[in-house]
Amino acid sequence: MNNEKTSLGSKISSTLKNYLAYWKTPPKGYYMPFKEVFSYAVGGIGAYFIFTMAQALLLSTTNVVIGNTIGIAPTHMLVLYWIATIFNIPMTAIRASIIDNAKHKQGKYRPYILRMGIPTAIISLLFVYTPYDKLMAGVGDGTYTRGYFVCCALVLVYNFGLQFFYNFFYESYENLIHVLSPNTQERANTASIKAVVYSLAPSITQAVTPLIAKKVSDGNIYSLSVYRWMYPFIAVGGVLLSILVYANTKEKIVQAKTHVPQIRFIDALRAVAKNKYFWIISLAGWIGFLEGAQGSIMGWLYNYGKLCTSAQYSLITLVYGNASLWGMLAAPFAIKKWGKKNVLVVTNLFNILFIALLYPSKESIWMVLICMWMNALMGSFAHILNPTIQADIRDYQHYRTGERIDGMFGAVGLIGSFITMLTSTVLPAVYEKFGIHAGNGHDNMWDILYDEATRNNLIGALIMLSIVGAALNVIPYFFYDLSEVKQRAMVKILKIRALFEDYGNDALSDRDLVDAVDMINEAKLKSAGQILSKAQIQEKARKAENPRKEKKQLVQENGEIYIAQAVMEELYKFHDEYTKRAVVRAKAIYASGLEGLVNVDKSILTEAKQLPCDTREAKRFRKESIENAKLRLRSKALIAKHYPDGIVPFDFKELDELYEKEKELDNAQFSLNGELVKAQASKDSERVAKIKAELKATGNERYILAGAIKDANRRNTMYHACAKPYIDAHRLIVQEEAYDNFESIVALYDDAKRRAEEKEALEAAEAARKKG
Repeated sequence: MNNEKTSLGSKISSTLKNYLAYWKTPPKGYYMPFKEVFSYAVGGIGAYFIFTMAQALLLSTTNVVIGNTIGIAPTHMLVLYWIATIFNIPMTAIRASIIDNAKHKQGKYRPYILRMGIPTAIISLLFVYTPYDKLMAGVGDGTYTRGYFVCCALVLVYNFGLQFFYNFFYESYENLIHVLSPNTQERANTASIKAVVYSLAPSITQAVTPLIAKKVSDGNIYSLSVYRWMYPFIAVGGVLLSILVYANTKEKIVQAKTHVPQIRFIDALRAVAKNKYFWIISLAGWIGFLEGAQGSIMGWLYNYGKLCTSAQYSLITLVYGNASLWGMLAAPFAIKKWGKKNVLVVTNLFNILFIALLYPSKESIWMVLICMWMNALMGSFAHILNPTIQADIRDYQHYRTGERIDGMFGAVGLIGSFITMLTSTVLPAVYEKFGIHAGNGHDNMWDILYDEATRNNLIGALIMLSIVGAALNVIPYFFYDLSEVKQRAMVKILKIRALFEDYGNDALSDRDLVDAVDMINEAKLKSAGQILSKAQIQEKARKAENPRKEKKQLVQENGEIYIAQAVMEELYKFHDEYTKRAVVRAKAIYASGLEGLVNVDKSILTEAKQLPCDTREAKRFRKESIENAKLRLRSKALIAKHYPDGIVPFDFKELDELYEKEKELDNAQFSLNGELVKAQASKDSERVAKIKAELKATGNERYILAGAIKDANRRNTMYHACAKPYIDAHRLIVQEEAYDNFESIVALYDDAKRRAEEKEALEAAEAARKKG
């Protein structure tokens, strides 16, 4: 027993030492120190407090607050939902363009954690504090008053605000994991920790809601009194905790330091539209829309069926919310052992089973709890799978196109909005068929659910619809084949491209140079190995002393050989016949200059389409040639439209000077605000007035500067769109020269390594001095 205690104590001690050692510096092979993981996860509690507020108020055909509480009819809710969805289309495009062309030093997503979180919380508070009951009158007899339509209009206006601010805030927090690390397993581990921690927010909210309802609304959990009492507390707590995310995380995109993101909306749209994995994952959601139809069952059994007390229902929601914990904890281990695809398919198949088991259990809230708990357990794996898969898909996009496109995935996903608009008519139609409509003889149309026969019949229908939705949802996942090994290979290739691009632009640091040479030397050694088939692995493992361990080792070695061969293929790609032809084409485009884009003839597209396609490489070259021809013709049209007097290169110094001026003004404002606090504390009214005047002048200057930066960015983006074939050609030429000069880079290795180690030693000494 003492030995066991000692062993446990040593494990705890070792774990604490690891956390302290890696609190500010990540472990080898990883990118996130524990402080960053902690901040992202704990800050997620705050983010999810705000999400919980907003999600309860977003228009949908089944929104309980808008339907049950405010009293808006299902048909009218559907119309409002359609309007809000259409409004969200241009808003999504704006968000996508902002994110993909972000030039903030803080990154793509971090700047918007607070900028969008605070307005989301404010709109949510305004929503629930609006006195709908005073505006409503005469709705119960089937007529609709002016007050009723005022309520509809207010709900719609609030949703317009939420559609922009909440969606921006949600995407910023959730998608931040995509850029915190390029390591897919680290992303899964972090997503698991984050999901376990942030789940406290909805769990706490769900647990206290019935207790608050018992005190303020006679147990009605859908009463606005409950939200009015609860929302101010979670709004303040949500904003304060969200600061942790903004303050202590850092985005890490595998991209050349010299690369400037300039992605025109339509070009990014075209690029994402060719991403096969995006369509697979999106299709699963679109055709499986019915899976969530059973989501309201437990609440109905309590609220309308009175199958348990308020205290019991509080316990039920607490237990139900706990189901997700175990799935989220297990997900990283399952992903590491079986891979994302297998976990995705198996958990979705179990979802079908447990939803089906709801049908014979629908008259007992406790049996429903068991089935829904198991369904939630399986579904909770998606909380980890979805962000990691989405991050992998974006890595694939970056690998294929050379641009880190993130926001545009949401814009292309707008296709799903139109599909959702069509499918959203299904549940309201089912509700109306079972009697939930105005004029059904009840003051509140939803009160018909107090009738046991109606309630049970509707619940049965919803379960059957959910089974169909769950079955459809799993089908596309069988076609997903972006494995963890492929993702790791893509990230290494992206690193090589970024490093060589920086080398070609004289911006490669000593540490990056050392990392590049080490990576390539390791790949050279491992690429000579032979990739074994599954049958060969099984045979070798069977003969080993420890078959299980041997199989795991062989699979790992297979992956390392695959990655090494992919790296070497990338390094020597310019030796390939078709890549050489692509370089010849690029040199011709670059030699003709920007004016050459104006003189391009339509025949280049015909010529590209006539290229042979008898081999895999020939098909690839033909496809790339067609895309290049179309791109050059688009550039010609854009130049004619935007540069009628001839295209002029954008002067990047202009933007640099504007950003430098912006930084100076920001520092001046910060300094003046500090002086203002001191002047107010000393009650020096003359000094306060002077500082306020200076702040106003600085603010006006900052406003004018913001307009100048916006205009310069617009012109810069347009130049890149018009000159894209020329810019891409130059990039390929620089890359070829850098790859060909690899031996020259190797010659610099020893000196670079020495300088890098000296720099790291100095930095470590400085950090120790500050700490001491």
